[in-house]
Amino acid sequence: MGASPDEIVLSASTTVNLHALVSTFYEPKGRRTKIVADELNFPSDIYALESEIRLKGLDPREHLVLVRSRDGRIIDEEDVLAAFDDSVALALLPGVLYRSGQLLDMERLTSAAHKRGIVIGFDCAHSAGALPHDLSKWGADFAFWCSYKYLNGGPGSPAFLYVNRKHFHRTPGLAGWFGYDKARQFDMALEFHHARSAGGWQIGTPSVLSASTVLPSLELFGRAGMERLRKKSLALTDFLMAMVDGVLSREPYGYSVGTPREAARRGGHVSLEHHEAWRICQALKKRRIIPDFRPPRVIRIAPVPLYNSFGDVLAVARALKEIVDRREYEAFSTQRDAVS
Repeated sequence: MGASPDEIVLSASTTVNLHALVSTFYEPKGRRTKIVADELNFPSDIYALESEIRLKGLDPREHLVLVRSRDGRIIDEEDVLAAFDDSVALALLPGVLYRSGQLLDMERLTSAAHKRGIVIGFDCAHSAGALPHDLSKWGADFAFWCSYKYLNGGPGSPAFLYVNRKHFHRTPGLAGWFGYDKARQFDMALEFHHARSAGGWQIGTPSVLSASTVLPSLELFGRAGMERLRKKSLALTDFLMAMVDGVLSREPYGYSVGTPREAARRGGHVSLEHHEAWRICQALKKRRIIPDFRPPRVIRIAPVPLYNSFGDVLAVARALKEIVDRREYEAFSTQRDAVS
């Protein structure tokens, strides 16, 4: 992630970490009262930002600025920069958009925010483990991400948070015993002395069993190397998009790619669009291929370079073709399940 060890800590869940960070860094004063986010961000982030604004006694309808998408797929960074005015106190943006796979230029956005006196953080849930980061060099103020996508921790495994060391002196907005100075954590003193590290933003005791699943995964990342993984990831997604362009975009298949094509503008997954996306996802699952449906018409395919092969990608492309050829998707209801 491009940070010092004391700037990152495993703690709580993704949304709890977002609350812990925003409660610290969102300090509305004078004209600077607004938070900038984007309308394509993961909804949980928006729920949390709205609640943090309400906790400050303000109205999210007035103080949460959502940058609009021009096409429903990506966010134009020029529109983000245009929203960075002197009424903004904090910006929160995704590293990679969860639906389309668009990769934002975090370095550029951080620099622009700081020039305008804005604190900026990133939700890296869809970029951590998929591509190299340089959070400290970029100067990001804070970030957070889960461990159960590319980092392989398993559903519900603990999340991570990052705090730039220039902020270690700040008192965390949400205090808990696990954020106490580690050398004196068991003194049980009533006065809160937070750890002068990212550990100061921990709140409660972590789940040790869940946390234990993350360690062997991170050791594998250390052996493989993020630069090599990113190179393979781009090759895998290029391969998939080439098969869509060459065959699956034609009639009667009708698939299209909703992910930016440029390597510098995409993360580790490909968003295929199809009017029967939901039922095609069910047909893939029956074939023991696990995709991800995102409404209204996205089939999210994530060939993970740590363990997926080009043969796997080819098998998925063949399955997408055969599901339409054999009309397998028609065996499934158009009614969505609770979990997609």
